[in-house]
Amino acid sequence: MTKLVIGTQYKENYNTTGEGEPYWKFKGGSEFIVSIPKGMSIVHLINEVAPLIEYKNEMSEEFILGHFVAEDNYQSDFEKSQIEYEGYGGYKEPRLEKVDGVWKELKIFENENGAYIDTWTVKEGNEKSDHTYHLEPIGTMEVDIKEEEHFFNNGS
Repeated sequence: MTKLVIGTQYKENYNTTGEGEPYWKFKGGSEFIVSIPKGMSIVHLINEVAPLIEYKNEMSEEFILGHFVAEDNYQSDFEKSQIEYEGYGGYKEPRLEKVDGVWKELKIFENENGAYIDTWTVKEGNEKSDHTYHLEPIGTMEVDIKEEEHFFNNGS
């Protein structure tokens, strides 16, 4: 099994007054790691997920620079550097997975206690809804997981 890795560029408009010309500043980007649905071609996959990733408004923009196919265990240079310098996974690149016909974006943070996973339904223009949050502890994590999940999912 393989993944599709899509590199993006993110930029912000530093002209916050709205007067005059926009002042766009390049701010890096991401490598979206996309699970390839069974039987879907790479071309079809790119055409389906590109509108979910790319967006542009008055203040920010993200667009695709390129893509490549990688093995399931692919790690970006950003992910590898965190393991090398911090000793644990840290922030993962965003993941996209199609679940029951709906695209989900996952953002994961790992540390010595476990993984914190945010999940959204993602739609065209990078519009997100249906946020959920959960913890996957390792070892003896001293956190009341149910209480913390309730707080992040319900705001109280």
